[in-house]
Amino acid sequence: MTDQRSTSAARRTRRQLLAGGTGALAAAIAAEALARPVPARAANGDNVILGQTNTATSGTEIDNTTDGGLALKCFATGGTAIVAECSGNGTGLVASTDSGTAVSGGGGSSGIGVIGSGVGGAGVQGFSVSNEGVYGQHGSTGSALTGVANGVHGVTNSAAGSAVLGENVSSGGNGVAGISQAGVAVLGDSPDGTGVSGESANGTGVSATGKTALKVTGPAVFSRSGKLTIAAGKTSATKTSVALTSSSIVLVTAQNNVSGAAVRSAVPNVSTSSFTVHLVKAVASAVTIGWFIAN
Repeated sequence: MTDQRSTSAARRTRRQLLAGGTGALAAAIAAEALARPVPARAANGDNVILGQTNTATSGTEIDNTTDGGLALKCFATGGTAIVAECSGNGTGLVASTDSGTAVSGGGGSSGIGVIGSGVGGAGVQGFSVSNEGVYGQHGSTGSALTGVANGVHGVTNSAAGSAVLGENVSSGGNGVAGISQAGVAVLGDSPDGTGVSGESANGTGVSATGKTALKVTGPAVFSRSGKLTIAAGKTSATKTSVALTSSSIVLVTAQNNVSGAAVRSAVPNVSTSSFTVHLVKAVASAVTIGWFIAN
């Protein structure tokens, strides 16, 4: 006859084994769940979770009431610290300040401090009610101008660089364009240098079109102008090393009063880059000829 106590003990052992197996299975399931990525939380009021996307249906605001303190600081090693995107009609990033700096971007030794990119809108836009819209500076020396309110203000202390540079790499188009309804579209002002300089290797350095195409106040200096002397007793003199084309016009006139002196002709020679001024006849005194080349 089987011992009743032995059967009861055996049954308890099987129950214990089943319970232990169930516990192990639950532990394995729990471990697997912890190993899987946690889905992004969408509920408002939840904590921000690092390493994943956090989704909300209303805005998130961080306030730092300490004067001069940081509200948010992001740092990335080799990547991008902050990316602001907007898929609708809103704004990806808005920053404002009363007297400090709303957004500060640092690019290190070779990086870029701030990049703005727009698909259908503006990549970067600067707006100010009473000060400058965009201020860009190279070097440690700031602007000496005060009380100005420019849309864009560029400053540099590099002799080889430009405060503002516009570059168009297409086969046509403008590098820099200025538009003004009734004022000056492009203004160049230099106390001791050149106000506006235009240069083109194969094209036109400066092109002017308008009711008054060119207005000059003050002396005008032309590289293809000067004086040429016809010696006493001679009837002609030649000016060399002057750039000429087939459409060049040589204008000449006597600059001193010599009795009997009269200019007969000024003949250009494109192949030798020269022109010769002829008198009607030889005279007893030297004649100074002023010359100017157009075209």
